[in-house]
Amino acid sequence: MTRVLELLVSLLIVTVLVVVVGVLLPSHGHVERSVEVSSPVRQIFDSVNTLRRFPEWSPERRLDPQLHMEFSGTRIGKGAKVDWSGNESVGKGSLEIVNSDEDSQVKMDVTNDFAGTNKTYTITLKPAENAKTTRIHWAYDVDYGWDLKARYAGLYIHGKPDATLQTALANMSAMLASFPNVDYKDQDIQVTEVTGVPLLVLSTKAPRTLDEVEEATSQAVARIEAVMAKAGLKQAGPVRTITTNWGDDNYVYDVAIPVDASRFTLEGATYEITAPVVSEVVEELADNETAPVLKLGDHDEDGNLVIEDGVHARISYTGQALMTEYTGSPAALPLLRLQEKAYAETHGYLYSEMNGGRFWDEVSATSEEGGNTYKVYLPVEP
Repeated sequence: MTRVLELLVSLLIVTVLVVVVGVLLPSHGHVERSVEVSSPVRQIFDSVNTLRRFPEWSPERRLDPQLHMEFSGTRIGKGAKVDWSGNESVGKGSLEIVNSDEDSQVKMDVTNDFAGTNKTYTITLKPAENAKTTRIHWAYDVDYGWDLKARYAGLYIHGKPDATLQTALANMSAMLASFPNVDYKDQDIQVTEVTGVPLLVLSTKAPRTLDEVEEATSQAVARIEAVMAKAGLKQAGPVRTITTNWGDDNYVYDVAIPVDASRFTLEGATYEITAPVVSEVVEELADNETAPVLKLGDHDEDGNLVIEDGVHARISYTGQALMTEYTGSPAALPLLRLQEKAYAETHGYLYSEMNGGRFWDEVSATSEEGGNTYKVYLPVEP
């Protein structure tokens, strides 16, 4: 009986000690890590102010490459949310942006299997004095309250929670390094809906000088206008320049003119301009080195209707696109394209520079002084 009492007293003492120590442990946990990057501040802010880039920087995806994610709420800023579910190492969780201060800070509510409640990420951006680099501070905060088990778990905040921050920062740094390193904060880039129109198109190229590009464009426009006259078509919009490849020495591109009808008659037959559709027959022709010369009414390897003199026809891209306007020299157009590409990357928009996904620009206005106003488009997917 005495030994039983001694055991009970010992257990009581241990329990009291556990409770006393637990009460004395912190009721709040905080851990913070940082990394320095050379990306523009606006790029960094936009990348964390949308959760569409979560698949790239997510620490959870490292533990489960098949992580299932669902986005909801707004696309950017307060209300943007992602829910995930994965294997046993990841479990279920979510992130939701609850506050953001442009180019300065983004705060997210965190739901996961870590101990505690009121879990948050606070990402703070601090540009260096030389303005060439920015330090990203990533903090994790959690409340344990009077949950003594959670308070003891807080002793290991420098375990998995700390590792999670470090992985997120490393992934974020690598992701930012893959973006075009251009600052677009002073360029108004918008998401717009564009509707496809019938185009007559001619592929061309020129050395990368303004004069030679202008000359090649003028020649291409003249050839397209000659075909338009034969087909009884009229111009129905500004000339478009569709970029294929901005190379080191040469600029490869298409010149396109919108026309007023999708149906025309030429050489006694009527033809319909449609959106490009690459059929199996067209794909076989593209892969066949001895493919026959295409003639009027055929379709090329991109699904465009062949007319004559190198001029093809198609319905242009329909869907979402990034658009920005610029007034000045066309020498700035390559930079604008890079800015739109960087904007698409940081905001999580998918794009492809193949066929219908290629950049195009057009002159929207010409001033009396001779300067042009350009609109530059990049097709994107939501």
